[in-house]
Amino acid sequence: MRAYRSAILRFDDDRSARYEEDGLLVIGPDATGRQVVRAVGAYAALAANYPGVAVEHLPGRIIAPGFVDLHIHFPQTDVIGSPAEGLLPWLENYTFPHESRFADPDYASEVATVFLDELQRNGVTTALTFATSHPVSVDALMQQAQARGLRMIAGKVLQDRHSPDGVRDDTRQSLIDTEALINKWHGKGRLGYAITPRFAPSCTEAQLRGAGELAAQYPDVWIQSHVAENKDEIRWARELFPQSRSYLVCTTASA
Repeated sequence: MRAYRSAILRFDDDRSARYEEDGLLVIGPDATGRQVVRAVGAYAALAANYPGVAVEHLPGRIIAPGFVDLHIHFPQTDVIGSPAEGLLPWLENYTFPHESRFADPDYASEVATVFLDELQRNGVTTALTFATSHPVSVDALMQQAQARGLRMIAGKVLQDRHSPDGVRDDTRQSLIDTEALINKWHGKGRLGYAITPRFAPSCTEAQLRGAGELAAQYPDVWIQSHVAENKDEIRWARELFPQSRSYLVCTTASA
């Protein structure tokens, strides 16, 4: 076992926040050998319970639980901040050309390494993330997240229309691939799967309907998408789904 003395921010089972100005965190192996928290609280109350355990003192620091990022794109690591007049030109000129490279498993693995390094460097230990339309992009991310013990929820992007060659998928095959990835990764250790229509304009009604059927078949998976990020996109969605009373309904009606 080992211990750390520092200010500690933590949360109780009832989700209330607790702050220890002078705290102690003790970690050690469980019965399977996995490192877990053995004790956390005020240093004065706990120190005597762990004689002989080496304590690393971190004055001026705060130990906190890992951060959770509920929306991020691992394939966009290299195009963040690229200049564009809006979302749709940015997708066309930067994102889609870059994401087409993720058909190569070696490239997907290379970017996944950088992405997960950056998450951990910034204290993020759980993320809900988009992959690309290529199943190998999901595999690359999940394999590395599993090896690092991270909590990762991800999904292959669904986009069978209004997308260029290289990222546009086939309706039927996209749903077959999604189900295969659910069975391969969902619930494996700390991993989870999210059914991932990119956004309503990128998906035919058949693809959205199929995604909804998969969500009904696998009720414990997540669903992630985009809704109403700018006015041009909202106008486009209204033109494509004139029968829907809102943008959200066009994305979720079939699900």
